[in-house]
Amino acid sequence: MKYYHVKVIIPASVEKTIYIDDATSKTDAIKKAKAWGKNEYDAFDFSGDENAEQYYSKLKVVKVEEVE
Repeated sequence: MKYYHVKVIIPASVEKTIYIDDATSKTDAIKKAKAWGKNEYDAFDFSGDENAEQYYSKLKVVKVEEVE
């Protein structure tokens, strides 16, 4: 199974990595990261910065990395 690390920048926050473990491609990983920002997808996120959650829907994807 492939999974992807999607690095995003969230306004009023710091850069963080979201772990997408069921994407079929980089494009799918980006879509799921954006859905996570809208609270429509559950992804791994161990950053502990929930106080910036109001800004997640404005995230910008800066890097997608496939991990084996």
